[in-house]
Amino acid sequence: MTGQEHIRFTLDDGARESLYSAVAGARRACGTEQEADGLWDAWKALETAEADGSFALTARELYWVGKTSRAEYWRDVETMTRVLGQVQEQFNAWSMGANK
Repeated sequence: MTGQEHIRFTLDDGARESLYSAVAGARRACGTEQEADGLWDAWKALETAEADGSFALTARELYWVGKTSRAEYWRDVETMTRVLGQVQEQFNAWSMGANK
């Protein structure tokens, strides 16, 4: 995957919004400028979803989304597990050749 290549994700109802909120929470809690910049980019990518709710992330943005895997950024652990599991499943499918 190149740094500018985009992966399209489509999450179920409410999942994108939960992920968006988690990224925003992680951004508020971050301690470095690099972290703040990365989370800002991921947050903006989530904000610009298509009409069907799908959104695209670069490898860099996906890396920062992964940094939200701490329970304090989420409503509850079950939501975190479900949403990040969907992201992981779709990334795995993409890496195996789907939607490239």
